[in-house]
Amino acid sequence: MAYIFVADDFTGASDTLATLSRAGVRARLFRNLPGPADLEGLEAWGIATAARSIGRHEIARLAAEIGAGLAPHAPDFLHLKVCSTFDSSPEIGNIAALAQGLADALGIADLAVIGGQPSLGRHAVFGTLFARGPDGRVHRIDRHPVMSAHPVTPMHEADLIRHLGALGLNGLHHVGRGCHGGAFPRFYDALDQADIAFIGKDLRVAGDRLLVMGASSVAEAWLAGRPARAESVPPPRPSTGPVFAFAGSRSSLTTTQIAAASGLSCLPLNPADLMAEAEAFHAAIAWSKERLDRGQDCIVYLTAEMASAAPPAEIARMSAEFVAQVIDTARIGGLVIAGGDTSSAIVNRLAPCWLDHAGDICPGVPILHAGFEGRGLLLALKGGQMGDARFFDRAAAEIHGH
Repeated sequence: MAYIFVADDFTGASDTLATLSRAGVRARLFRNLPGPADLEGLEAWGIATAARSIGRHEIARLAAEIGAGLAPHAPDFLHLKVCSTFDSSPEIGNIAALAQGLADALGIADLAVIGGQPSLGRHAVFGTLFARGPDGRVHRIDRHPVMSAHPVTPMHEADLIRHLGALGLNGLHHVGRGCHGGAFPRFYDALDQADIAFIGKDLRVAGDRLLVMGASSVAEAWLAGRPARAESVPPPRPSTGPVFAFAGSRSSLTTTQIAAASGLSCLPLNPADLMAEAEAFHAAIAWSKERLDRGQDCIVYLTAEMASAAPPAEIARMSAEFVAQVIDTARIGGLVIAGGDTSSAIVNRLAPCWLDHAGDICPGVPILHAGFEGRGLLLALKGGQMGDARFFDRAAAEIHGH
């Protein structure tokens, strides 16, 4: 039985793809439900959605549609990939509604949540989530300098059992470190990798079909419960042209990363000009083309002006249109996108047939090879809280194969 995962955005989906691929599992990521021919030779596959940015009613429809498509595969173990910071709200990106909708559509009765991903600096203890911040320190999630101030789904509750209950996932039985789970639904603490391995073995003996919600720690736990394989390093695929980056994320960390990007030409773009397709919109396309045509790596980033005056989904949609027009006018060797909603919108707009793991930039941000009809593109998708200050220079160097 293949490992199947459904992700609420593309940035997290790419991390789970890389986690499985590095462990020697033949894995691939799709935008939509794949056909039988697409799955030949695969041991794991996933579907990335834009669930993080849509409303509760849309999530219900999405879960029913994906559940119906997955039903013929009858997964014994379905991973619902959510952000490692669990940021979600009752009305936008409701991960509890997505989980329940998928479970209902597939007839899965048993649900578990893995609360942390220690390999990424996410730790769940006594049901409380802590996360490493851009300052290198570990913060309780409701005091995290980035996630407590997220523009759409700020985390104001660190107790994940209470947080998930407010989203509609009630009755979670807390499973402490080193303890075996009893009744479902379960919530597992995870402080270190030994906890992840223990959880994997505990879930493996659960017997019945499972839906497990969590970050890529779910894949790590699943792998720990199975015979070890040699780690797999994808062959290098250096780019054959310049790198174009677009930052829709306006997190404080992304702002710091843009300021530190010494190897890329940088251009700010006001969201108001983006939304109106104003003169500055077309000027930014021309600016990008000029630099890319002469082989210069460059980045266009959205500024903070008017950040709250337009729906995030609309800003993401117009960001996708902007990037598509840049790619249509200039040949690029690699694309780097910052921002979860932005990444989902752009990947869906570009519509690759599939995505493979092609390397790594930093924890949580792999390089992907996006397959199109007759061509490929190296791609990196960065969440707002991922990477260090030199992320963009590092990303360009890795994509160039340096």
